[in-house]
Amino acid sequence: MQYMNPAASSQADLGSNTGRNRGGVTILRGIPYGSAIVGWSSPAPARRTLAMDVYLPHGPSSSPRPAIVMAFGGAFHRGCKEDDSFEAEGKNTSVAEYCNRFAQRGYVAASIDYRLVPEDPSPGDTPVVRRPQDIPTSRVSYVRKVMGLPPATPAMLWAGIEAASDDMRDAIAFLHAKAGEWNIDPRRVAAGGFSAGARTALNAAFGEKARVAAVISLSGYIDVRDLRAHGLTGNSAPPVLLVNGSRDLDYIIRNMPDLTTCMNDLGIRHEHWVVKDAGHFYPRTAAADRCGGQPAECSVEDAMARFLDATL
Repeated sequence: MQYMNPAASSQADLGSNTGRNRGGVTILRGIPYGSAIVGWSSPAPARRTLAMDVYLPHGPSSSPRPAIVMAFGGAFHRGCKEDDSFEAEGKNTSVAEYCNRFAQRGYVAASIDYRLVPEDPSPGDTPVVRRPQDIPTSRVSYVRKVMGLPPATPAMLWAGIEAASDDMRDAIAFLHAKAGEWNIDPRRVAAGGFSAGARTALNAAFGEKARVAAVISLSGYIDVRDLRAHGLTGNSAPPVLLVNGSRDLDYIIRNMPDLTTCMNDLGIRHEHWVVKDAGHFYPRTAAADRCGGQPAECSVEDAMARFLDATL
């Protein structure tokens, strides 16, 4: 995939095409949900528009629909709401495709734009990461090398992660504000994403206390010390679906046992699925095994669907 400037792609399609695809899904492209500061450390910071693509199921519904807000992956450096599949490193299903698939299942789905590290975003004033020096850098270092960028400082990465969580929080609030117009049940809104987008969904749900009823993390990460500090436990916390490849990124593999133990300790309902013989990138059709509890095997997409059916 081509590396894209998210600001340029979002600005290009603001208020643009609305149409129905072959699956009968209506796509509202480039819907502005807010604006936020970029060029934060420069003499002249600016605001840029943040947008989402909304996928609406075909046909009327006798009752409000569940919804899911999804954030793309790309190590907080690349990707966009239209595409975050990186085929050169192993085929993964894009967040946009997941949104389309779940709209076909009856969900209102939104693929969101958010600010990235190269834009020098403002970190805001609601920190979700308390130890910038402990942010894992193996994936970020690789992506910056591919993009021809010098090594990032912890402060740069921290600002990008904080900005992304602020943006997803605002996107979720926007979807709630549109509940009546888009026939959404505000009690059944989930957050999700892949890689950096999954980390953003976890940070928005637990750190920003965004109004979500479930979280889907496809190869995401959250420091267990941050999770404990966020203070959501038991029924006050949204259930979480954790998915990772059997050969995923080093820090995801290391963190997963501590993360599931932490969720058990905090009484956070969760499921953990491992994609067989997969690294960080895997398609929605890949077979996954459920860890702990009742053994099960199904595709990644079906594990997501079953989880959402059970929690929303």
